[in-house]
Amino acid sequence: MSELLFGFHGEELKSFYELGERFAKKELAPKALELDRYPHSQFNESALKAAAEIGLFNLTLPESFGGSGQGMTALSVILPSLASADASFGAVVFIQIFAQSAIVRWAKKEIAEKYLKPKDRGLPRLCAFPVYAPPTDLPLEVKALKEGDSYSLTGKISSLALAPVAEIMIIPAEVQGSGQASFFIVEKNSSGVKVSEPVLGLGLHNCPVADVELWGVKVPLENLLGGEGQASEDYPEFYASFGGALASLSLGVLIGSFRTAKSFAEERYQGGKQIIEHDQVRMMLANMALLIETGETICLNASRAVDQGKGLTQAFAG
Repeated sequence: MSELLFGFHGEELKSFYELGERFAKKELAPKALELDRYPHSQFNESALKAAAEIGLFNLTLPESFGGSGQGMTALSVILPSLASADASFGAVVFIQIFAQSAIVRWAKKEIAEKYLKPKDRGLPRLCAFPVYAPPTDLPLEVKALKEGDSYSLTGKISSLALAPVAEIMIIPAEVQGSGQASFFIVEKNSSGVKVSEPVLGLGLHNCPVADVELWGVKVPLENLLGGEGQASEDYPEFYASFGGALASLSLGVLIGSFRTAKSFAEERYQGGKQIIEHDQVRMMLANMALLIETGETICLNASRAVDQGKGLTQAFAG
């Protein structure tokens, strides 16, 4: 990340960048390839513990919940470093912070304190969340029926991120007859919850996903996030506020690809010289570097606009 960007966005961001780089180099890079075989390898518990120790999962939590109270800009600085070494773990951090932010935003204080309170050694309670869903098209396959002092949830949600390793899940469901989505906190060990074997995809294997079936799962009324239909009303805006941070994950993958390609081009020889000395190879790397620099500016400007309470149009005006 360039000194120019640090100068524009503040030197404090440099410390977050250096924190992310140190963590990625020590905790992620050495085992990234080995662990990218989940479920045929272990989930990266050691990195999870190390991240908890340095307060990574508390980065954006308000101070009243024991967090650092940082905004989207700090998150968008750290995530590319994580994703450049291990995109799976970068995604784990993003999903956990995304889910925690949803709980802070919509849950009653006592419910938020219950589920955001860390476990032993500061480990977070991992939370599954359907972040893949388009914000205006949340799945409504799960139906919620109000029964006295609880809701009964029945249905299936496909490819729920972190479901195989999470303790709690945020499930979008339609309260019967409303036609709108509502979010519910569901504890994975609840009676009637069935989680499939991990669904194998083309990447991010150590950020596992699974299908989840719910059969008459009882959820307390207070585990409804916000009011009925709140998800349909507020989720698009909430999702958009994480746009810069989400894009920074892809930026991190590009940075990791660039570093690998540059290292390879410096090590290999063809025609009596390093292949990085060939004009076409240099041009390809230069184009990647330009995309990275542009991406950094866009991600940080978008996140900075959110932190300042501006819209994205204002962020890029002028």
